[in-house]
Amino acid sequence: MTSPNVLPVEDPVTWTDEGVAGGYILTITDSDGVTSTIQRTPSQTSYIPAIGWPENETYTIVIALREDPADPDPTTICNSQTFSTGMITTLPGCNMITSPLDGTIDVSLTPLITWSYAPRATEYLLNLGTTLGGNDVIADQLITNGGLSFQVVTPLAEGTLYYVSVTPRNAIGEAVGCANDSSFTTLINASEVPDCTMLSSPSNGEDNVALTPLLTWFPVANADGYRLTIGSSPTNSDVVDDIDFGNVTSTFVVDFEEGIKYYVTITPYNSAGDAIDCTQTCFTTTLGCGPYFDPITGETVDLNPQIDLEDSYSFCTNEGPLTLNYNGVGQEFSWIQFVDDTELEISSTRDVTITESGTYRLDVISEVPIEEGIIMCDSSHTFTVTFSEVPVIVDLNPTLQNLNISINVEASGIGDYEYSVVSAEGPYQDSPIFTNLGASDVEVFVRDRNGCGIASERLDFDIDLGFPKYFTPNGDGINDYWQVRGTVVKGETITFIEIYDRYGKRITSFSPRSIGWDGTFNGRRLLDAGFWYKASTLSNNVLIGHFALRR
Repeated sequence: MTSPNVLPVEDPVTWTDEGVAGGYILTITDSDGVTSTIQRTPSQTSYIPAIGWPENETYTIVIALREDPADPDPTTICNSQTFSTGMITTLPGCNMITSPLDGTIDVSLTPLITWSYAPRATEYLLNLGTTLGGNDVIADQLITNGGLSFQVVTPLAEGTLYYVSVTPRNAIGEAVGCANDSSFTTLINASEVPDCTMLSSPSNGEDNVALTPLLTWFPVANADGYRLTIGSSPTNSDVVDDIDFGNVTSTFVVDFEEGIKYYVTITPYNSAGDAIDCTQTCFTTTLGCGPYFDPITGETVDLNPQIDLEDSYSFCTNEGPLTLNYNGVGQEFSWIQFVDDTELEISSTRDVTITESGTYRLDVISEVPIEEGIIMCDSSHTFTVTFSEVPVIVDLNPTLQNLNISINVEASGIGDYEYSVVSAEGPYQDSPIFTNLGASDVEVFVRDRNGCGIASERLDFDIDLGFPKYFTPNGDGINDYWQVRGTVVKGETITFIEIYDRYGKRITSFSPRSIGWDGTFNGRRLLDAGFWYKASTLSNNVLIGHFALRR
């Protein structure tokens, strides 16, 4: 805040412009703990109460910054500061009457008189009379506590010129040299109610009226204004319910419904009252864009754009992005992508390129010429896009127990996959788990449901002599380690070997070029038992088999 710690009562509190988009929030607390909150726009960097500051008062002020115009809460709250107001030691300044303005005519018989704040004024003296400087109507009416308005309660005379003056005062005295007189003339009440009127356009009974028509009606000489009632039946007011449109003879009505007969009653009024028993007229709107039945041709008419898009699309990533085109009638196009709770326009042409799965919508607006002019017809279509890709088999995860094999296929990719151990043609199942396969070779197939491709991998139950059927780790130097004989078995190059117990628990793993397994687990010698091996190959196949440990 840039204002001094002692502030004259007629001066505003000011602060430096911080360039925030949302403006400022002031919290001002007086010495009694009464707090006021004031909103200021970005361009407003000062504040003074409407009636000025009271003298000899202490305030604490906090100025908060609103960086986001859409957020009502402050973003940054500055430190509080304290200031005091000074004493009033001079006469008040001048003011001016703000309502009724000088020279106004047709003023209400019970007007609200308002005026602007006069610097250093704590009260005002109001006089109202029928002569300049006179007070024959209201004499020396004191307005205390810095009030800036006075309501005339007793009705004034009609068509009369009045003069009003408001003089600022404080404890030092009255303002001097002020030109604060104003005059106004009251209205003259009519002695007779106005005649009725009716619509001139559209004419009574007219068909095919535009959905946003200009309604016009015949003027009435002594009417001060007009009230309209519009309904979808002679007794309804469901569109416009006795609304005062003022002293005009036309108005637009936006967005009537299509093919509806509307009934209109216009009631002129003046100070003597309302017109009586005014005639109701009606018109029927155009059938618009449809669809509707044409009784002449016997056909259904639909002028809305026809969007020929599927409800869903599946697309393979290896084929590139999905490109869609709308080739129907229309002048405006908007392709929308739904991102969380937000609608994001991604194209405003007939074409769109889509690169990710999700929900989308196409909006089309078409200008259609009809006899009454041009109407705007629109259509929308929402669809989903699912991108898929060829699956990749990460692991078969076999579980080995007794002479049965279970497989839990682990596949990666963004597709929707199904699984088979029969053939590439299936049958396929939703689950990636296969049980009780027996000790036989298995080929696993993973297929994308959207047709993007099939991946396969073999699991061979090996009986080749390259894998020993037993070993004897008793420390005699003979057959103390279990290891594949050579690195090529059945034409497959072995790259990695894992050992499991009969319950499927992984015991160890090693390279085919190492010494092999010594029959221990975590440094502890295992007892005689059967074990499974799982050997991975260079061609991504898996060889499995059974062997025994004997001591």
